[in-house]
Amino acid sequence: MAGRGWRTRRTTAVAGVAAATMLLVACGNDAGAGSGSGSGDASTSPSATAGDSPTTPPVSTPTAGPSGTPTGTPSAKPSTTPTGKPTRPPVETPTPAKPVRLVTSMLLTGGEVSKADPKRGWAATEGSASTPICGRSSTRGEDVAGALSRNFTTGLDASGGQWLTRYKDAATATTAYNRIVATIKSCKAARPAPTHARKLTENRTLPVGQATTILRWYDYPLPSDPGSEDGGFPYAVTRQGAVVSVLAFREMGKGVKPANFERLTRAAAAHLG
Repeated sequence: MAGRGWRTRRTTAVAGVAAATMLLVACGNDAGAGSGSGSGDASTSPSATAGDSPTTPPVSTPTAGPSGTPTGTPSAKPSTTPTGKPTRPPVETPTPAKPVRLVTSMLLTGGEVSKADPKRGWAATEGSASTPICGRSSTRGEDVAGALSRNFTTGLDASGGQWLTRYKDAATATTAYNRIVATIKSCKAARPAPTHARKLTENRTLPVGQATTILRWYDYPLPSDPGSEDGGFPYAVTRQGAVVSVLAFREMGKGVKPANFERLTRAAAAHLG
């Protein structure tokens, strides 16, 4: 009995020691496994912070600008070297102005007068035009450099003429034009008869030539002489450059109709260029 009990206690003690030993081994393995896992994470997965590792700069891709040239590529500078010598306009050599010469083609013809005032039988006649009602000064200015004239008539009670005068320059011609117009407006060369009165019935300008004025004097009988005839005296003065043209007509009655006389004035101005 005593022997069996000892062996039993011995067996139990040995078993207890073995169990304790196994427990210690198991505890040691758990501690080693936890320590190895921590060191492995630190070595294989390092923590990344900003600036710890260098970064590769991004590669920029040139983009096309409005002209189609990549903006990243410097454009070529314009050349400052002139390609050739600048050309200069030719210098004109001044020449003295040639004076206008009066020629007969600058005068109205009998046919043109007849066309402007039809069914009157107008025709040009030989010789110089007769002095009009307002005198010789109503046909020319001062310092005349050349003159031409032509006479017209119906062969009955109507007549007229054209006077061309040339001057050294346009300024002198303008002075002559103004003087002629003023002379016609005053018309002191010939006074009407005591039985008649005179009035200016037309005084206007036309946009022909460089200056044109139409004036018309009308002589009419006073009541004291009712049987006397009246008379019409239209004038047209035109300046073109250094030339002045004067038309002066006269006849019994009202004279050449205003519309017809204007056509005559325009035709005369067209001859002056």
